[in-house]
Amino acid sequence: MATGQVSQNLTSVEFERVINSTAEGIWSIDLEGNITYVNDAGMRLFGYTSREQMIGKNSHQLVHHSHQDGSPYPRSECPIYKAFLVGTSCHLEDEVLWRADGSSFVADYRSNPIFDNGKIVGTVTTFVEKSARQKIISDNYETYLETVFDTLPLFAGSLNIDGVLNLANTLAVGVTPSTKEEIVGRYFWECPWWRSLPEVVTKLKTAIENCRLGIPERFDSLYIAHIDGSNQSRWMDLSLTPVKKENGEVLSITATGFDITDRVHLQENLKVAKIDAELASELKSAFLANMSHEIRTPLGAMLGFADLLRDPNVTPGERANYVNILTRNGAQLSVLIDDILDLSKVESGALNLEYINAHHANIGSDVVSLLNVKAKDKDLALEYTANDNTPQVITSDPTRIRQILLNLVGNAIKFTQFGSVKIHTYGCYTDKGRPSLCFEVSDTGIGMNEEQRKRLFQSFTQADETTTRRFGGTGLGLALSRRLARALGGDITVVRSQLNVGTTFLVKIPDQPELRSAPEDTFKVEIRKHHALGDLALSNFSILVVDDSPDNQQLIWRYLTKAGAVVQSAENGQIGYKAALAGNFDLILMDIQMPIMDGYTATQKLRESGYKKPIIALTAHAMNDIRKKALNVGFTDHLTKPINSSELIAAIAKYHRPNAN
Repeated sequence: MATGQVSQNLTSVEFERVINSTAEGIWSIDLEGNITYVNDAGMRLFGYTSREQMIGKNSHQLVHHSHQDGSPYPRSECPIYKAFLVGTSCHLEDEVLWRADGSSFVADYRSNPIFDNGKIVGTVTTFVEKSARQKIISDNYETYLETVFDTLPLFAGSLNIDGVLNLANTLAVGVTPSTKEEIVGRYFWECPWWRSLPEVVTKLKTAIENCRLGIPERFDSLYIAHIDGSNQSRWMDLSLTPVKKENGEVLSITATGFDITDRVHLQENLKVAKIDAELASELKSAFLANMSHEIRTPLGAMLGFADLLRDPNVTPGERANYVNILTRNGAQLSVLIDDILDLSKVESGALNLEYINAHHANIGSDVVSLLNVKAKDKDLALEYTANDNTPQVITSDPTRIRQILLNLVGNAIKFTQFGSVKIHTYGCYTDKGRPSLCFEVSDTGIGMNEEQRKRLFQSFTQADETTTRRFGGTGLGLALSRRLARALGGDITVVRSQLNVGTTFLVKIPDQPELRSAPEDTFKVEIRKHHALGDLALSNFSILVVDDSPDNQQLIWRYLTKAGAVVQSAENGQIGYKAALAGNFDLILMDIQMPIMDGYTATQKLRESGYKKPIIALTAHAMNDIRKKALNVGFTDHLTKPINSSELIAAIAKYHRPNAN
């Protein structure tokens, strides 16, 4: 409870009804001694007719504590002020107080500190003329005090000096499934709040012993029972304060507490968030370190062998070898970037899946066809078989299934020195009984132990830390494959693995006809390789290449002219826009990111001008939202860099028609 809130909490209708019916004066003051609340009896005792005359004034303007001979206390000697500073209660039996008209009265004066989160925020003081005090005591003072406690917005109770609970307010009793009668009369440490926790009992016994000696005790974040008796944890800040006579004798002990469960949970959540943030930072650092290593390794080889090609004394055989090395490392870089993009899309939920007919025979045939050369290079047998019960077709994404199998089979070939790699397909079911297609990929390779299997599907992690040096790879393939399989509703598991014997992976992909994709829109065009286009597939086809990179212009020019096309280049969108309107091109290849005017703007302006010819986007961005944006602004098709010559020619050839205008 902060300074200034006492007034807000103590002016409720219930409080006014209870407190203003008493003969005892009650007020509260803040840390500066300013009065924040006073009841009707307090106004009468001091001779005021309204609260406004007292609230906001400093209590020392209205009450002057004095020695028994009538001389006033200096503030530094005032027992109330001294108790206030150290947070203890103060009880003065024969205090002389001064009214507004200058008259005085002798009062029984009790001051109790108010704590919030272990800090003193003010005091609540009760005072009554001696004659009235005798009447209150005779009329069951404890019942009255319990009524006052019940108005307080905190857990409150009173103990005798032996630690026996004499009374507890409704809020304190409500924390337990017990009744007030079951709690009052028991030792404080035996009450159900603490659930007989040994460490808590020991702390409370010690604290009460200290209170008997006049020493207050406070506990931060003390465990308590839940309000409904469940096992949910709750906590409170608890203060035990000795109530003393002026001579220092301890009369009783006041127990007050604040429920701080929400604060404790918030602190716990902040700790978890901090740990998560630190872990994320570590993973980010590890990711960047691995990225740097995996990109620099093939890049270093490419730059090095490109430099060697400058040597005029290089033999034709050496030149061919260097070119093969450049191509191989460039392809490795491209695969790495594609895997990272796919992994990012899966983890962010941005991966678009196309649920169409997936024929297991076609998928298996493609995988064997693409990887057979690699297997033969190592004298390995690569086989694909299927059980009779294998469903010929399921509804799923065949492109992603093929990607998963290419990763698994490619790994199997990489880690197998002798023997075979086999793909076996059969019908199966998920744990929930959904029909599925299962692929088992088995090899006779190096195998794994149990510890290595646990690390297998982590990004940038391989079973053995020396694997990269021995066999190459990034450690992304299996992580990506499992995420893709799970995105399709399935999974990848290791069925068995033994060191130096081999490993078998199981891929389970469920049939999900209810997710079948809608028909493709008219703008979506699949890029397929045309293996029989011939050397002059684009003969006399006029093409405008708009790209701000001179190197890309030269590369594309060579690809296209070799295929028979007539090529003109433009270095930015603005020049390309003007050239397209002025010329008679059959097709435009338009880079997206360019200075002065980008490809989006140039294409949109061309379409707005009535330009009808095909415009194919060229971009280094491979994310799906880039493709969608390109098609939406008017591009006919979309190709990603680095440019593959056969895919480029195939994409353009689809629009190469005789006498195209």
